Amino acid sequence: MVIKPLSRSIGCLILLALILATACSQARSLPNDSEHREKISIYSFDRQDYQTNHDRVLAYIEKANDMDIEINTGVWDDSQMDVLIAAGDYPDILTIVDSENYGRFNKWIRDGKLIPFTPELIDGLPNLQKALSIDRLANLKVNESFYGLPIQDELPYDSPGQHVLMIREDWLKALQLKQPESLEELEQVLTAFKQQDPDGNQMDDTYGLISDGLASIVKQLMGAWGIPVDARSTGFLQVGEQYEYWVIQPEVKEALYYVKGLYDKKLIHPDTLSASSNVQIRPRFIEGRTGIIIDNMNFEELVKKEEQLQRNMPRAQLTILPAPAGPAGERGYSVGSGYWGYTVITDRAANPRAAAELLDYLLSEEGERLTLYGVPDIHYKEQDGRFKLNMEERSKDIGFHSATTGAPHELNWGIVSWSRMTEEPYLQLRDQTIPGFSSKVKNNLENAREHLIYPSAFHIATPEWISFKANSDQLYDEYFSKMIRGQLDIEKGFAEFVQKWKSSGGERAMKEMSDAIKAAQ
Repeated sequence: MVIKPLSRSIGCLILLALILATACSQARSLPNDSEHREKISIYSFDRQDYQTNHDRVLAYIEKANDMDIEINTGVWDDSQMDVLIAAGDYPDILTIVDSENYGRFNKWIRDGKLIPFTPELIDGLPNLQKALSIDRLANLKVNESFYGLPIQDELPYDSPGQHVLMIREDWLKALQLKQPESLEELEQVLTAFKQQDPDGNQMDDTYGLISDGLASIVKQLMGAWGIPVDARSTGFLQVGEQYEYWVIQPEVKEALYYVKGLYDKKLIHPDTLSASSNVQIRPRFIEGRTGIIIDNMNFEELVKKEEQLQRNMPRAQLTILPAPAGPAGERGYSVGSGYWGYTVITDRAANPRAAAELLDYLLSEEGERLTLYGVPDIHYKEQDGRFKLNMEERSKDIGFHSATTGAPHELNWGIVSWSRMTEEPYLQLRDQTIPGFSSKVKNNLENAREHLIYPSAFHIATPEWISFKANSDQLYDEYFSKMIRGQLDIEKGFAEFVQKWKSSGGERAMKEMSDAIKAAQ
């Protein structure tokens, strides 16, 4: 039998079939990339909906780390995390865990819900190692380990830690008033804001001050008596050879009289009485009927409020007030710790190392630039060390949503840090979209840092104090509010409050904290 050679076309078909068969066989033997990519879930406040909206910054991060990242979110209310933990339905990574709620954080540690950042976990992760080696954060360790990544503040160290007074500069100009330098002058300005029609609408509809609760006003003004109180500090000060908590100091009684005077003159916006967070009072302030808000020292928030005010009041200007002086001339905002709480890895993480690697990447120079500017040659171009934003491309991605198109991508907000608003890369970015942003930051930073007082300690929390802290907060909020509203006489009410605070566990917890602070010193 003679075997004829195959035609070229038939030969090609057979060869193609062999190639396809081999490829299919290899495909069956190799892992499926989409199935074997690491899957990381994150819960973080105030994010957009990344599940139904494509975002090229998130896609870049996923590709760079060979991960599928799911971001779940809710409004800024950290009690939602309590619900998630209680239900057992929580993700691999939680951010932000509030540093004030020591009881929650430590309970999660005791219950084994959080994975410690051990040397083995962060081995070979230089950015995490650097973030966890800052000396002043050493007291955050529990059982010799960090159970959370401290989230870097957006402000330089030696800045006010949290709340400052922000004033309507345009109202001062309209009434020909100067910035108040003391509590006495502050009351005079608030009275003028209430009585002298600073918005010029011929109506009696303005107020002097708004804050997130009456007791909160007392807390935020204690610097005028030389007492450092801040959400990021312990709130303890040295009294003789011991350390005591701020709420039982005799100066607090003076502050209560002062705030009651503002309340009696109707200088405080009534919504202050029912408010418990800054998120609740900001919408009331931007209505334009209040002269001063006590709010976070955040330049983006300041600019945002000013822009919202200017929609209906084009001349509106908002400025941070230097801390006012008290009766003895003491003054200052309390210096913060330099961090805003934690990001934690939970026991639900199938691969804690992968979660740690993601955090390390976001802390890296590439990660920071990516979440600050976006994807190179898409969201921005770099030339001679300068960055030019592509606003059209930024508007296409959900992380640069309509409220923040000219700001950093929202994945830059508090997952592993906040971008330093006072440093050149950030200022260069914002000056492109908000002319004069750099000078506004410079001026307001100088005002806020003009007078400072330093807490005795940051981060320290003993077991007794952790157990008592929530009760302490409830007690002073209840008693202070009643005294300011006239439901309790201040002299009798304050004495009763101090006695009840001490007898309900405060004295024992304060002694334990005093010993711990002395040991740390």
